[in-house]
Amino acid sequence: MSMFLLGLSILPTVILGSYIYSNDKIEKEPVPLLVKLMASGVLAVILTLILTNILSSIAPFFDAENLENFNSISLAVYVFIGIALIEEFSKWFFTYLISWKDKAFNHVYDAIVYSVFVSLGFATIENILYVFGSENILSAVGTALVRMIFSVPGHAFFGVIMGYYLGLAKLTSINHIKDKSERYLFFSILLPTIGHFIFDYLLMSSSTLSLLLFLAFTIGLFIFSYLKVKRMSKIPTLLFNEPNKTDYLYNAFGGNNPPKKYCTNCGHLLVGPYCSNCGKKN
Repeated sequence: MSMFLLGLSILPTVILGSYIYSNDKIEKEPVPLLVKLMASGVLAVILTLILTNILSSIAPFFDAENLENFNSISLAVYVFIGIALIEEFSKWFFTYLISWKDKAFNHVYDAIVYSVFVSLGFATIENILYVFGSENILSAVGTALVRMIFSVPGHAFFGVIMGYYLGLAKLTSINHIKDKSERYLFFSILLPTIGHFIFDYLLMSSSTLSLLLFLAFTIGLFIFSYLKVKRMSKIPTLLFNEPNKTDYLYNAFGGNNPPKKYCTNCGHLLVGPYCSNCGKKN
């Protein structure tokens, strides 16, 4: 029975990881790198536990035992900082640490693969802890099935959001668009955190309306993630290391093979809306 529960805990990770990897059609990522990223999800869990303990010791408000006394505002603060921000930062930290300077990172979709693999490593350990921490077999199976449908895909969806903006941050950094790169890097932490917050807050709010909103939000996350995976996985690669080429950057920002444009201030060939030579927005 233990092997059966372990299989249920790991199954959603295998399915989602295979889907994300199979869509990496232009240039597959190195398996050792993916293994390292998946394993770092375990370290992200440990970092989350450490940060949670530090936070609760500094501010007893964030002790999980206080949940029963929380009103809607208190619950929102607890979920945003005590759960969403800490978990997404922990996953982002290892994604950035391992992949940002890796030579294989040469495509926006690569960042989606990296972020999702770290997120799935995190979700797998979390899944195992919840499933094997259940009171009985029936409860364990129920927990595994519910988390298979919602929690693990949720982590993967947040990983897609994180990876999309982390990829754009790398793209704009390579092309010397510093302000854009910093903004996207900030978004790569903030937006998954907001998504995670809404997801958990609605799930933890005990009302019929919250449940309906949770289901609608989850469907929205799925659609967003599906569209981003399909679109970004088709954009040609090998352009991070060739900054003189312009098509990829325009495509990443939503264009499709536009004519060449030049900066109105210095005449430099434009790559995106900001001039890489003088910094002027065109």
